[in-house]
Amino acid sequence: MVPPHPELDSRVDLQDAILALLLAAKIHGTDSAIKATAKRCAKQLPRSKRDILFNIATSSAPLKLVHQIAANLD
Repeated sequence: MVPPHPELDSRVDLQDAILALLLAAKIHGTDSAIKATAKRCAKQLPRSKRDILFNIATSSAPLKLVHQIAANLD
């Protein structure tokens, strides 16, 4: 078995989670896919960053929120 590379980190940060949401919106384009992705990513984020993804997951229109995030990226 090969030991893990020390520079590779399995933790997720907020940018990774937003990227996953953008990909879910592009690939699936459904509210249920966005909600599932947001919940999955929130579990891997530090507690201080989870509220953003939980707000998206519990929204009545999560796909619309993700489109708004995409429109306002720098």
